[in-house]
Amino acid sequence: MISFVADTHALYWQLSEPHRLGRAARRAFNAAESGQGVCHVPAIVLIEISLLHERGRVGLGATQVAEMLASHSAYAVLPIDIQQCLEFAALIGIKDPMDRLIAAAARVTKGRLVSSDGVFDDYLDRVWE
Repeated sequence: MISFVADTHALYWQLSEPHRLGRAARRAFNAAESGQGVCHVPAIVLIEISLLHERGRVGLGATQVAEMLASHSAYAVLPIDIQQCLEFAALIGIKDPMDRLIAAAARVTKGRLVSSDGVFDDYLDRVWE
């Protein structure tokens, strides 16, 4: 059973434009959706989607995404907890606070991160191509 964490753009693209995903990212999501794993979604991802929706950069809002996630057992939303806060504090090399929280969630779950963003490469195992 695989376990991974989804970055904001990866989750959004999986739900709205899956053709934009890298091959390995697509395989990870497909495995989760076929019951062979779980995709952890850090709560900060829903906040980031909400902000992007407010700015008109994405069509789906946080409520729509949360409803989509709730309708499928492949997805588990991760609330921010003390372990993630401590990992956040250790990730000072990642400047964007949302990216730091996403990386912290991946490190706490010991899952790989599905993301196209190379900023994470020095801190954890990333899946994309």
